[in-house]
Amino acid sequence: MMMMRSWSGAVNLKMKISITNYNKTYSVETDEDMDVESMIETFKGLLVSMGYHPCNVDELLLTEYKWFTQAEIDNNRQGHLKVDNKEEEWQTNLYKQDTK
Repeated sequence: MMMMRSWSGAVNLKMKISITNYNKTYSVETDEDMDVESMIETFKGLLVSMGYHPCNVDELLLTEYKWFTQAEIDNNRQGHLKVDNKEEEWQTNLYKQDTK
């Protein structure tokens, strides 16, 4: 990861955040001065543009802005939560051969 701040004169502020991963470069550049929270938000967007899931980025980088609410995250776990095994037991028994 490379972060640059370059000043040419007292008025022109430029900032660029660049990440190269598997020979592909992702970057964001701004002419505005940014505070730390704005930089983290920018970094979060950069991670999502690289293909990281927004839920994972939200959970690891805690900021005021969230891609999803906690309720949306909980509803979208797609099998990652421990659930009642009745469905799994039903599927197992469905194809079980009779041993009688």
